[in-house]
Amino acid sequence: MTLREARKEAVRLLSSADFSKQVSPTAALDADCILCNLLHTNRSFLLAHDDKTLSPSKQKAFFKRIAQRGDGLPVAYITGHKEFFGFDFCVSPAVLIPKPDTELLVELALDEIKTRAAYLQKSGKAAACTEKSKPGAEASQPYDGSRLYIADVCTGSGCIILALLKTLEQNRSGLFKNIRLISRASDISETALFLARKNAARLLNRSEIEKPRFFCADLLAFGPPAGRVSESRYDIIVSNPPYVPSGVAAELLKDGRNEPLLALDGGKDGTDIIRRLITQARHALKEGGVLLLETGEYNAADTRDALTKAGFSDIITFKDLSGLPRVTRARKII
Repeated sequence: MTLREARKEAVRLLSSADFSKQVSPTAALDADCILCNLLHTNRSFLLAHDDKTLSPSKQKAFFKRIAQRGDGLPVAYITGHKEFFGFDFCVSPAVLIPKPDTELLVELALDEIKTRAAYLQKSGKAAACTEKSKPGAEASQPYDGSRLYIADVCTGSGCIILALLKTLEQNRSGLFKNIRLISRASDISETALFLARKNAARLLNRSEIEKPRFFCADLLAFGPPAGRVSESRYDIIVSNPPYVPSGVAAELLKDGRNEPLLALDGGKDGTDIIRRLITQARHALKEGGVLLLETGEYNAADTRDALTKAGFSDIITFKDLSGLPRVTRARKII
């Protein structure tokens, strides 16, 4: 069987209601992505060498993966990879697949980081950076104005915090001179954290940017000491927490997508974890610190109400490219 024949048959199968649990609207793209991953090549090669013969072992492996896709398993779980914010992340059914809509959260966080870095430089506080600010010293030294503390809660694959850090590394400028970015990321799932650490090693292995410290914890309760929410420590907290109402989350998973219910289910109305996180973030943020929450279209209004009741100010909800409410930003004033 040639590559052309294999691709044609795969598209036929993925477009057939008799074969597919969920008929794929992008059958050709799905087939090509799976085949490219299997052959460690790109789509241009497939098109330019479509008369190349696919070995029996590769053919068997390919159609096994096509069957998985026909059962509803996402391409990202089949290949083990997903692009997010221009970077390649390892994924598995232990974590949510990074979605394009979440890139808005990264963009807003980047803007906030740059604004704060510019303020530190302009105010001269960045000049306070000393030998005490070297990596590993933060636990015993007070904040001296030269550090920015960032926390990513419910980190999953680590895509948000790592996209932030990798982008800052690539665009590093004088804005960050003498300013140290200290990042923390948490998840309640050890399996998810395994992937997050793997992604950090892949993306930041040779970077001058410090890797995040990862904690298995309930939201922000990673101390120090462990199990405690640090007080007035963070400049920015970002999170894409479980926010889908329980009934909706259960219904979504019936299509065989295999994403972890733990990372989707936000309780009866979708705000159980959001409300707890808002309370913890109010304690953990410095004065003027910012909380950025992906809440989606399900409960953006309820999230704004919860933030107002918790004493946050400057609350704004930003819409994604589809025009749906996606990310809510709030500031701790006092």
